[in-house]
Amino acid sequence: MKAGSISLSVIVLALFLNQIVTAQHFQMKTVTDHVFILSNADIGESQVVINSESGLVVLNTFWSEIPAKAFKNEIEKMFGRDDFVYVVNAVDRLDMFGGNAAYQNTDIIGHANLVDKYRGKEDEVEAEINRLVEMWRWKEGVSRQRLETHKIGSEEALSEEAWMNTCKRRADELEAGFSLVLPDIVYQDRELLDLGDLTLELIWFGKAGYDGMTVIKIPEEKIAIIPGFLLHAQHLAPHPHNTYAELDVSRWIRIFEEFFEGEDRVDKVICSGNQVWTNDRAATHLHYIRKLWHDIRQADAAGKSLARIREELSLDTEFAFVQQMPVYLDNSDKWVRPQHQAHVNIFFLQGKNLATEFLKKEMKQTSVSDALRMLRQQINADSKIYYDENLLNAFGYELLRSGKVPGAIEIFKFNVELYPGSSNVYDSLGEAYMTSGESELAIQNYKKSLEINPENTNAKEMLIRLKK
Repeated sequence: MKAGSISLSVIVLALFLNQIVTAQHFQMKTVTDHVFILSNADIGESQVVINSESGLVVLNTFWSEIPAKAFKNEIEKMFGRDDFVYVVNAVDRLDMFGGNAAYQNTDIIGHANLVDKYRGKEDEVEAEINRLVEMWRWKEGVSRQRLETHKIGSEEALSEEAWMNTCKRRADELEAGFSLVLPDIVYQDRELLDLGDLTLELIWFGKAGYDGMTVIKIPEEKIAIIPGFLLHAQHLAPHPHNTYAELDVSRWIRIFEEFFEGEDRVDKVICSGNQVWTNDRAATHLHYIRKLWHDIRQADAAGKSLARIREELSLDTEFAFVQQMPVYLDNSDKWVRPQHQAHVNIFFLQGKNLATEFLKKEMKQTSVSDALRMLRQQINADSKIYYDENLLNAFGYELLRSGKVPGAIEIFKFNVELYPGSSNVYDSLGEAYMTSGESELAIQNYKKSLEINPENTNAKEMLIRLKK
């Protein structure tokens, strides 16, 4: 057992494990002479495998020991060897490396942020597991609703059902048992792994969807491996968690330029869903991020408002080229346009003195009420604090999901004060009141949300539920 292994609950029964493993259907895709993608149709998951002179390397280990062991056994059979030399944890979300326990005799490497985030913090780990279970249950429910809209037996229905079952499986296995095994080798900025005939360059990408995101370059194979959180077939740019006030956009650009431009650029990129992209396709995302970052910084320096920037940098004007990108052509305007607006918003907020950060700092020493009182004083003093509706709303949900319902209500009420014309802030306040059991106040706020936006289907559904 490696130091850094923390048992949170009893690992699932062997019978359950056998039921999962016996129905596996694996396929191996060759990317280069040394890089492969092992996929499993039953669980809708894939894993990158590197076959080197020094041994086998795998990236990430799924949400639990169950799929990790199944993949590990299959890798051993397909390559006729069991000398795993490294496991690389590239993403710091627990359901991306929960299967580390299957590799207890292998060196596990990850970014220092990952270890700092979880070591000795059992309560926080358990809370995150619960949040992940809740997330996968929610996704399962959404998928189940979408499934009802598809024609029975159609390709869309089969695909939706597979995704629904994947979400259910992840939630089930996380609930059944989880064992946290942290990396025993950590790196800070860059790390070179010498595999004899290959070199793995581990590079910290910076703050994006999560802390501690690692990208990998294999110079000999002219290939880069980039987690789907950073480069995705459905996203224009690394999609930030909505509570993040700070992103390393300049660092993103430098790394992507290193990967996609210049003499040492790669030819192939493994990214979302372990898809393999050409350099040209990946570079379209670099172009988008670089231009958006430059244009927003320039507009902000000129004193332009966020509303003005949104208008000038829309997909119908300065960023019309997005409509020729594969991410747009493969998805839809309805999907991509809101993403672009979100990126404009979050890029604009970089470097701002945010109200949410002020609240979080003050709440370490005082109550939500007192922190809000101090924040209101800042408003009256005409300070340079920036109030963003989405970040405040996200902070309210942080409190709500942590069981701090009265505090969440106060934050949502404050957001209503700031943005009385927003349907979403009333919807969120309604949800908080419903959670606290104050049905009449919940109804009032859901009605107000509908009054502002009659197309708010969530408010309609919640009102039906509350009236029942």
